Amino acid sequence: MVRIKQRYLLFNILYPGSAAEAKKSLPTSLSFQAPTPDYLDAGRLVGHIRNHITLLFGDFGLGLSLSSLKIVYFSSATSTVILRVPRNHHRIVWAALTHVTELPSPRRGEPGKPCVIRVVRVSGTIRKAEEELIRRTRRDIVMAKLTDDGKGETWLAGLASRGADGEQLAANVNVNMKSIEDLSGDESDESD
Repeated sequence: MVRIKQRYLLFNILYPGSAAEAKKSLPTSLSFQAPTPDYLDAGRLVGHIRNHITLLFGDFGLGLSLSSLKIVYFSSATSTVILRVPRNHHRIVWAALTHVTELPSPRRGEPGKPCVIRVVRVSGTIRKAEEELIRRTRRDIVMAKLTDDGKGETWLAGLASRGADGEQLAANVNVNMKSIEDLSGDESDESD
């Protein structure tokens, strides 16, 4: 029996329009990151990706990539997605993600929210994609904590209160703050 092989694309949805608004409240390293609008869910996002695949590669490209196209993880609070795609045709999906310039609007005929999709990692297993997601999230928390003299804490508090997994994220942020302070103390000791 032949096993169907997949690839997992970990990507972030960035909002360039929010960078100008949020310069005062966010660290500069996180100024393009914002929560995804509430109306956008995994099904609507996958439909939007399918439309872009059809737009760029036609029905043939959609047929090649449709066999296992599925969102495995979607966090509206952090605008992070893990997408499962067929191994042989993951570059088609990656190219379509690169050409997405706006999210779908809640109503037909209205312009969508401008965005940029940045593919962070292509992985052969979901485990490696999740590990990369955790590693990047920890790095962002440390950067938010260490830069801009406390602005990161207000950003983290706002992020923790948002989204379906806000309570879990708030608990994780509170638990991890102690380890982040230890980590930042270790980094400052090494630089001396």
